[in-house]
Amino acid sequence: MNTRSGSSTNGEPEPGAASHLRSAFALSQHSMLIADDQRRWVTGNAAACELLGITQEEVSWHTMDEFVPPDARERLDERWEQFLANGAAEGWYRLSIPARGQVPVEFSATANVLPSRHLSVFLPADGSSGPGEPGALEWKPVPAESAGRLRLTEREREIMTLVASGLHGADIAERLFLSPETIKSHVHNAMGRLGAHTRAHAVAIALVTEQISWEL
Repeated sequence: MNTRSGSSTNGEPEPGAASHLRSAFALSQHSMLIADDQRRWVTGNAAACELLGITQEEVSWHTMDEFVPPDARERLDERWEQFLANGAAEGWYRLSIPARGQVPVEFSATANVLPSRHLSVFLPADGSSGPGEPGALEWKPVPAESAGRLRLTEREREIMTLVASGLHGADIAERLFLSPETIKSHVHNAMGRLGAHTRAHAVAIALVTEQISWEL
């Protein structure tokens, strides 16, 4: 994926969704990957390559299945079909990474962000959310439709942009001269408006609905 925002490889203007994704891949410190219908990775950003222990040139050599814990692989086909049918999935997960073992993450996937291209976002599990211990194998397909979803306020957009860029709550609080509890409250409210149960899913929804403002 060319990371130049707003332009395709032939110099023509890109659709908003593609341009916004390119900006996210270039600017976010969170792991983001695009897969095709067969669960083959198509591209990933620098953070994803660091997480998985591969180079950007090697991303397309791998499939999603290779990083699924062995005890979860037998249900992967079923869950993948559910994900494609529903349009999204979110929850807490463990990635199985050869050099690192099982790594707990917050997980979100959004189907068809581009035709037959599916976005995955992984945030470090911070231990303050999720079922039981961070990284428990609990994620579920969720409806992707926007019915009942509210637009973010200007402050929530600002904070979710900083979350999407990779900053933590304390860093955001220091940058915006707000208390960490105020930042936590804004993130919680943004998740509610977006219909998300994890930060990863909130970031994904904000990205695909073009509510991340990288120019802030």
